[in-house]
Amino acid sequence: EFKQASNMKFIFALALFVASASADFTCDDCLKFAGAFQGYLMSDDSIAEQTSILVGSLCPEAEDPEGCEAGLNEYWGQIALAMYPVFLDAEAVCGELGICKKTILGEPTCDDCVGSVLLVSEVISSDAKIADIVAFLQGDFCASTGSDTCADNVAALMPLAMPVLGGVLAEGASDYCCQLSESGVCC
Repeated sequence: EFKQASNMKFIFALALFVASASADFTCDDCLKFAGAFQGYLMSDDSIAEQTSILVGSLCPEAEDPEGCEAGLNEYWGQIALAMYPVFLDAEAVCGELGICKKTILGEPTCDDCVGSVLLVSEVISSDAKIADIVAFLQGDFCASTGSDTCADNVAALMPLAMPVLGGVLAEGASDYCCQLSESGVCC
């Protein structure tokens, strides 16, 4: 089970990100944006990009570079599809933050949105969030793989992978704000 406190920090940071993405931010806007963000991260193209980035960033320095690449190519898509629905669930994010009780949250700027994406990047790279993700994946996900080494592999991979993905998120903040918000802030 993941820790409630760090989960709330992540949800808060994601909510700031979501709130930044639309001028008249309603519950529907929150659900749409959080769903679009989750959907994007779970898309075949995004998973392929994530896998490529992780292979290029992590495997050259690995003890067994070829094994690292093979493992990421085989398992990253499964990890992403297990992790993102739990940690980026739109209804949970918007509901737990009470966003759906509000009708308008303000008129965000591109800087607001980018700042919020940077917060999300920091949260997903934090030791606490990584520990939550590791614990989650070591549960049902590892049980489903049938691998005796899954728990150890997840414990070794995620502290390296999440900061890389957080960096990618930070680097592409303006693009995410433009592409994933209905209002196209930062376009």
